Amino acid sequence: MITRKKRGFTIIELLVAISVIGILMALLLPAVQSSRESARRIQCQNNLKQLGLALYNYHDAHLMLPPANIWGGRGEPLGGGLLPIGTFDRVAMGISPATEPDRLYANWAILLLPSLDQATLYDNFDLNLPLDDATNLPARQTNLSVMRCPSDSYNELPYERALLDGTRGHVYARGNYAMNVGPNPPCFTFQPACQNGFQTGTYDLINTNSTLVGSGVGGFNVSLRFRNFPKGLSNMIAIDEIRAGIDPIDPRGVWSLGFPAASVTAVHSQGPNAVMGYDGINSCTNLTLTYSATALERLGMPCSSSPIPSNYAATARSQHAGIVNALRLDGSVESISEQIDAVLWTNLHSRDTFLQ
Repeated sequence: MITRKKRGFTIIELLVAISVIGILMALLLPAVQSSRESARRIQCQNNLKQLGLALYNYHDAHLMLPPANIWGGRGEPLGGGLLPIGTFDRVAMGISPATEPDRLYANWAILLLPSLDQATLYDNFDLNLPLDDATNLPARQTNLSVMRCPSDSYNELPYERALLDGTRGHVYARGNYAMNVGPNPPCFTFQPACQNGFQTGTYDLINTNSTLVGSGVGGFNVSLRFRNFPKGLSNMIAIDEIRAGIDPIDPRGVWSLGFPAASVTAVHSQGPNAVMGYDGINSCTNLTLTYSATALERLGMPCSSSPIPSNYAATARSQHAGIVNALRLDGSVESISEQIDAVLWTNLHSRDTFLQ
């Protein structure tokens, strides 16, 4: 009787098989990643649609849109006469709560919570207290899926608002959507050399001013109505997608915090994902020393400092390839190319025809 031995794979055959499998995996992986990113982008757009419905419900209930933020008190004595209300962060600079109470209260996102099926969370905020009060800690550190784009790899990292001054515990959850307050230049209309700048209630920024508004859909202590948009709701971007900060001291992308870069876009005429026209944030000097300006640009998160550390500027940003998502005031959502013409970008963010 002839006995046949079972023949196994030779080394060469195994190597060929492994190579084929590797090639197939290399071909399939980009497709899988692309499919996953497509799903994440759709979820990001769905979040914006929910925010659009919430804006409409808020307008129906209050006959106006929510303000970008609510700021307590008049004037900004800590701005040296250069900064308006709503840009100097007393908590980050170590002034509040030890020396004086903070002045920042609720922002547009907190005010929309009842229209986002988050009435319980809304009730957990004490709107009569500054946002940074310990009473508001459990609410402000709540992660909300409707406020977070799943494509952002940093929005799990909480913001430590007082860490810039060396203090921990002032924690805030991240978010990826910001109200457009206007692409105006960082100056004020009462200044002779300022064209198309922001408007303030009085010229006395130190003692008496209590409002700040640009050409966007809301201001600091300023609410607008649908009738305030003569170009039509479909021609006006209300909410931009933004990125969450890459470090605990980076204030960008904080859903409940009504500062520029946290939940507000401002001074952003350069377009989405801009490398020029950096985000103006109070921790930029520290971030640059830690990461370097080149590294921040490579990460897509460049920033700029000001003589008085403040949060004054931010543009739309995302980790979607080549685009950012945006909500128009009519409730429609679109993906906008980062190559969009700067003039068109500015016009989409401005209710004022003089910026055309």
